[in-house]
Amino acid sequence: MRLVSCLLLLSTLILSCTDYNDLNIQGIVNQWADITAISPNTKDIIPYIDAFSQSLEQFEESDLLRTYGTIPFSINERSFGPFIPITIQEVTVISDLVSIFRSSIVSGDTERAQAASAEISNLLIGLLIIDGEAQRYISSSYLQLFITLIIFILIIALLILFLNRSLSRSLKREAQGTIFSHAYMLAQDEERGRISRELHDTIIQDMRYLLLETEKIGSTDEKTEREILSSKTVPMMADLIRKTRDICNELIPPDFRFNDLPDSLRQLCLDFSEKTGIDCRAEIDSELKLDFLNMEKRLQIYRIVQEALINIEKHAQAKEAIVTMRLGQNGVVFIGINDDGKGFKSPLDDNGQIISGIDKSHIGIISMKERAAILGGVLKINTEPGEGALVCLEIPSAPAPYYTKESENGNTFNR
Repeated sequence: MRLVSCLLLLSTLILSCTDYNDLNIQGIVNQWADITAISPNTKDIIPYIDAFSQSLEQFEESDLLRTYGTIPFSINERSFGPFIPITIQEVTVISDLVSIFRSSIVSGDTERAQAASAEISNLLIGLLIIDGEAQRYISSSYLQLFITLIIFILIIALLILFLNRSLSRSLKREAQGTIFSHAYMLAQDEERGRISRELHDTIIQDMRYLLLETEKIGSTDEKTEREILSSKTVPMMADLIRKTRDICNELIPPDFRFNDLPDSLRQLCLDFSEKTGIDCRAEIDSELKLDFLNMEKRLQIYRIVQEALINIEKHAQAKEAIVTMRLGQNGVVFIGINDDGKGFKSPLDDNGQIISGIDKSHIGIISMKERAAILGGVLKINTEPGEGALVCLEIPSAPAPYYTKESENGNTFNR
């Protein structure tokens, strides 16, 4: 409401001053100053008094006088001698005094003319003070309007910035969701292809060779030769069973109802060492409590560690691997998979975001990142070519839909 009142008042003052440029208070005061400079003993002053009276009449009928009456300050609290300006009545009083002043000049009553002149001057001083108050009010109103406009522009700018950032984040999340979905499907296809190749290169080839050896047993009549062939097929069948069991163990998740996650990870490291010949050990905090993890989340952690070890077997050319699990001071569970292999250029930045395109060599990493997101955690990779690699998973101990904040105390895994 105050803003609207200021706008209306300013517009009225501007229009009034434009329409009555010669009838403002300063102009009237200047006219009276010219009159007081002339000796009141000469009748040559009469035309000037008549012109002054005409100016007062025009000012009394102008919108400018009524506009001054709308200025929101209390005139009654201000005292300018015996008179309180500025209303039509006060201007009428000045007009009456001017008439008295004129008649005194005509009649030669100098004393009465001087008294009327003093009262007129006193009232005009009051008009000048009111005019000054009006100008200060106008300046203050302009400043308030300017500040209000600036604040309004800033609010609009901040709102636009907020909406733009929200839109950018939504588009980024949508793009990341598309990337994750694409990567997940690629990872599934890659895993199916890997299992198919492993079955073809190991199980099927061994079964074909075992079939040929079995056919030889049936086609020979020599007892000694049959015994020799039988002695060869038995270990082949045992090795075939072992290979099939290894593939099944990789596909079938551990039963966390009977074995907790640390024991399952220790067994995973032991099996990895026996299978690959790479020294792999688990360093897990014995006092670590994982009660906040349900069966699904434990399986996701297990698969991340398993995928990291598979990558070490395929690409790292490492001699040693270490799986570490411990609890940070701020309640974040750290899981690290470290190797002393040849390293690589990571597709993730320091915040765990994708910085390079998806190709077949990175599908496993993208799959691990997807699993980390399901856990509400962050996957980071610290590696350089020729310097080994550290895959670090950070999980909040309290349930959270997303977790992207780094540990406050700077906890990281030392390589």
